[in-house]
Amino acid sequence: MEKPVRRTLLPGVTDAGAPPLVIIKSRAVVARARRRAIVRDVIDLLLLVCVDGLFLRWPLAHVPFLGRYDSLLVLLGLNAMLVGYVWLARALPRWTARRVATTWSLPERARFFRRS
Repeated sequence: MEKPVRRTLLPGVTDAGAPPLVIIKSRAVVARARRRAIVRDVIDLLLLVCVDGLFLRWPLAHVPFLGRYDSLLVLLGLNAMLVGYVWLARALPRWTARRVATTWSLPERARFFRRS
């Protein structure tokens, strides 16, 4: 008895095929969204640097009910969380898109991963 062939693509999907018709040119929309995201990230990081500067240059700055050393530890933790969030907000959609793209045919994958 023959062992069934394991398919890497979804049923009904072939490696060769006509490329899909382009209905809308989304390149400008994607570029604008990326610029807005970069501006938002820069503003977030600038605000973070300003708060850090305030805490470091003003010795009486502290979180209520915490001492100066504990307040700086809280600030350090918040810095790490914000930098992690900024990085994860960019990496997670890329990982999800690559996971979905594993079910696509080779020409579709090449079009998706091509740098523009």
